[in-house]
Amino acid sequence: MNQGAEVHQFRTSDGETLHGLLHRADVSRGDSVLVAVHGVAMNFYSGPLPVFANALAERGWNAFCMNTRGHDWIVRAGDLTAFGGAAYEQFEDCLLDIDAVLNGLKEQGYKRFVLVGHSLGSVKALFYQGRRRRADVVGVVSCSAPKQFYAARAGEDSEFPKRMAEAEALVAGGKGAELMWAPASGATGLFSARTYVSKYGSHETTDVRSHAASLGCPLLTTAGGIEAPYFREYARELAEAAGPERARCITVPEANHFYSGCESVVIDAIHEWLEKHVA
Repeated sequence: MNQGAEVHQFRTSDGETLHGLLHRADVSRGDSVLVAVHGVAMNFYSGPLPVFANALAERGWNAFCMNTRGHDWIVRAGDLTAFGGAAYEQFEDCLLDIDAVLNGLKEQGYKRFVLVGHSLGSVKALFYQGRRRRADVVGVVSCSAPKQFYAARAGEDSEFPKRMAEAEALVAGGKGAELMWAPASGATGLFSARTYVSKYGSHETTDVRSHAASLGCPLLTTAGGIEAPYFREYARELAEAAGPERARCITVPEANHFYSGCESVVIDAIHEWLEKHVA
């Protein structure tokens, strides 16, 4: 691991405490920092993003791997009397999470940010910048964003509409905190009914193609060659939405969803893209 790694914590505007690991480059690119946003139930020290961050720090890019409030499946939250984690988070709260981290890093002297998301973290990064359109966010990297919005889920799972109706009924009946098991991007996940509606409901908030079209900064999308086909399809659609002048899409032929054994290919691609668009 890079010798300049430091743990930091930030407080969101609604009282959540988030932690993360800052990989300081020995010879850095000045005031720029990559901000890595993990996928569902992951955290700042698991999955491919810590590997990417450490390697990119060795190439001169400061990188901060952050926890969102959706880290791990179930955790203590707020004043430590409530439950949080992926089972309880509301998707839209990623705005507050990323706000807290970017503003906190800004107070430490960083002035330019590149959001690097993996899986659900890619959806969050695109949603965030599409909504916030921050001038200090100078790039977004989306690694294996899932098609997790209502229309896509209904098209691949005939039981999904019924399951969603049950979750919506629980929320309407004041039982949104009740837990349910449901498929999540190829695996089974644990969700409160409120969270399930937030992430997959008919509002389609998590379809971020429109946000990719309004980022105001360059976009790199990646997908693995042995992932489900919809990952590659969505990576192309997101890049197409951003436009050929601002976006690039790459497929890593032998990669699974976590890029196991193919990390160096993605690291090289991100580094090359950063050199062109951010350096």
